[in-house]
Amino acid sequence: MTRSASTSSLNEQSGTCLLFAGLGSYPHTPTSPTPSSLKIWDEASEALLSPDATIGYETRGMSDAGLKQVKGWMRGWVEGRSLEELMKRPDVTAAFILTSSIAILASAQEKNGTPTLLPEGTTHLAGHGFIGTLTALVASGRLDLGTGVRLARIYTSLPPSPPNTYPRSHLTTVLSARHFHSLSSPSYFVPPPPPSPRSTDIDEDDSINEESDLNPNSTPLKRRRAMQLILDEIHSLQRDWERENEITGSGGTIGPRQEWASAGIINSSKVLVVTGTHHAVLQVIERLQHLNLANPVMDVSMPCPYHTKLMTHAIPKFRDVLERCYFKNSNPKDPIILDPMTTFPISNPSFSLLPHLTAQLRWHKTLFRLYSSASSSSNKNSNLPKIDKFITVGKGAKGLGIMLKGEIKKRIVISSNSNSNSSTSTNIKIEELTSDHPSGINTLNSNLNLKSNENEIKGKNNNQKENEQENRIAKAMEMFKRQQKMNNR
Repeated sequence: MTRSASTSSLNEQSGTCLLFAGLGSYPHTPTSPTPSSLKIWDEASEALLSPDATIGYETRGMSDAGLKQVKGWMRGWVEGRSLEELMKRPDVTAAFILTSSIAILASAQEKNGTPTLLPEGTTHLAGHGFIGTLTALVASGRLDLGTGVRLARIYTSLPPSPPNTYPRSHLTTVLSARHFHSLSSPSYFVPPPPPSPRSTDIDEDDSINEESDLNPNSTPLKRRRAMQLILDEIHSLQRDWERENEITGSGGTIGPRQEWASAGIINSSKVLVVTGTHHAVLQVIERLQHLNLANPVMDVSMPCPYHTKLMTHAIPKFRDVLERCYFKNSNPKDPIILDPMTTFPISNPSFSLLPHLTAQLRWHKTLFRLYSSASSSSNKNSNLPKIDKFITVGKGAKGLGIMLKGEIKKRIVISSNSNSNSSTSTNIKIEELTSDHPSGINTLNSNLNLKSNENEIKGKNNNQKENEQENRIAKAMEMFKRQQKMNNR
C-alpha cells in the first residue's frame, strides 16, 4: 500500500479521545470497586510510601499526613475532605487524581474484557496540565504506575520560591471574559495600541486567532477578539513590571519583592487562569475589570505558581528527575498523546513534561486541534484518524467535557458565519467513564452536529448591539490610557 493510500485509509477511520483531569479538579471518592481497581489502589499506595533512588524520590513528609498507612490507604483519601483541605496536601491529592483515573480504566477493562487499559477504538489521549498528561502516559503504558504517582508527588512538592530567599506569596485565579465579549460572539473592532516590542523573557505563545484557525487563507485580521484584548493588557502590565525591575537593578531576575503574573492557562475561548505574585494578580484583575473585559470567578489553591517564569528556579532539579525516569518508546500503532503545551503529539516525555513548570498551558487550542479533526477540510493534510467521540475519565474530568461541549457549539456559530456554504456534517459524542459507569454508558447528551444551518443557529449578529459594544470597549480603553498619562505626570 502506498503512503497516500495509507493516509486516505486512516482519514476514513473514526477515533476516540480520552480526556484526563488535572490538578485543581475535585477528586471524587471512587465507588463500585472491582478486583482490578483495588489492585491499582494497592500498587499506588505502596509506591508513595516506598523510596525510589533511581529518580531521587523520598518518602519524607508522608508520616505526618495523618494517613492510615494500610493496604490501599489512598483510596479513602478524599472521603470527608473539602477541596481546600485536600489542597493542603497537594502531593497526595495529585497522586490520588492520577490513580483514580487508572483505577476506573482498570475496572472498565475487567468488565469489558479489553486487552489494554484503553477502551477499544481509542486513538488519542489528552490530559489537562502536568497531572493529566502524566495520567495519559501511565494509561498508555509508556510509564509505570509507581513512577507516575511518585512524579506527581515530586511535581507538587517543588519549592514555590527560589532557595535561600524569602518565600513569595503567589495567587492563582480563574477569570472569565465578560459575556458579551465571548469569542463565540461576533468580532468587535478596537483600535490596536501602539506597537511595542515584546520582552524576550516572555516565552508564552498565547495569542488567540480563531478565524485564522478556521481559514488559514484569510487576510490579516483587522478585528481583535476579547481574549486577545485581555492578553494584550496582561502583556502591558508585564512590561511595566519589567521596567520596575530594571529601575531596582534586578534586571530580568524576579526577586522576593518583584511582581509578575501571566496568563498561565487558556482553558477555553472565554476562561483563562492568571497566576503570579499576589499583588500582580490583583493588578491584573483590577485592570481587566476597569476595562470591562473580564471578571474573577474563583481562586484556585495551588502549591506553586505553575506555568509562569516564577518557577524557573525549579527547572534544573526537575529536569534531572525527568531524565532519570524510564519512558517506553511509542509504537506507531499506539494512541497519540497530545501535549497541551505545544498542542502536538508527545514524542519525548521527559522533554515535554518540563515546560509544565514555566510555559503556558494551551488547553483551548489542544481541544480545537482534537475536535476540528472531525472536519474533512481541516483533516485533509493529516495522516491521523478523525475523532468523533470524546470520553472524560472520572467525575473530576466532567468539567472538561462540559467545556468541550460549549466550545464545539461556539465553533458551529463561528464556522457558519465564516463559511455558510459548508456542508460538512459530523456527529461528535461526549461520554463519561466513571466508577459508576465503567463501561462508558453515561453520556452528556451531547451528540453535536457540526453541519452549518443558519436558520437553526441562535444568537445571530445584531449590528446595533455590536456597534454599542465596540464603542464601549474603545471608550474604556481611551479613558484608561488618559488616566495613565495623568498619573505619569
